[in-house]
Amino acid sequence: MTDLSQLLTMVIPLAAAAMVSPVAVIAVMAVLSSGEHRARNGTLFVATYATVFSLICLAFLAVGHLTTSGGAPSMTTVSVDIVLGLILIFVSVRSLLKKSPSKEVSLKTIGAATVVMEGAALSVSNISSLIPALAASKDIGVAVVPPFDKAIAFIVTMAIALCWVWGPLAIFLITPQHFDQYLNPVIRFLRKHGSQLMAAVFFLIGIYLLSRGIIDLSAF
Repeated sequence: MTDLSQLLTMVIPLAAAAMVSPVAVIAVMAVLSSGEHRARNGTLFVATYATVFSLICLAFLAVGHLTTSGGAPSMTTVSVDIVLGLILIFVSVRSLLKKSPSKEVSLKTIGAATVVMEGAALSVSNISSLIPALAASKDIGVAVVPPFDKAIAFIVTMAIALCWVWGPLAIFLITPQHFDQYLNPVIRFLRKHGSQLMAAVFFLIGIYLLSRGIIDLSAF
């Protein structure tokens, strides 16, 4: 029987790993810095991104819950660990080999429908942020804890994994004249050191998931 504190200890590092990629914060900053209706567009973008991202993670939580019994891993959850681990190791190596920095996103005029579509598309395609959150969500589904504890763990996981999405919007809504002064140093750091940071974090988590999957597989 896993309690909530043990579950949070397991999933919070995975949720934090989803923050390493600078893709989401750069996209949100671009929307908040472009054209008219910046508050509306930023809110729509963040709401769409967070909703689609959370629904995908919720599907993995359901997979973990429905395919296991008593917290014991199933072939499905073992396969998920192995596949996600391999993907993270690939992303880790790719981030080191990729020399060109992330491109600036430049938007002059952007409509509400475009914002929603871009938010949905980015949430699905931002694999480097999505994969660690999927692993955490699957672990929440597998854990033998009350449903309320699972809900708390999932909300905490999403809040952390998506903080580069809702955080810039919150700062913009509080202080729209100075939000870039707070976030530009963060973006410069991520642009300069993001590849190395992603490589290290994703490699460690990828090895962890892969080794866990192989160990669990050997028990079948």
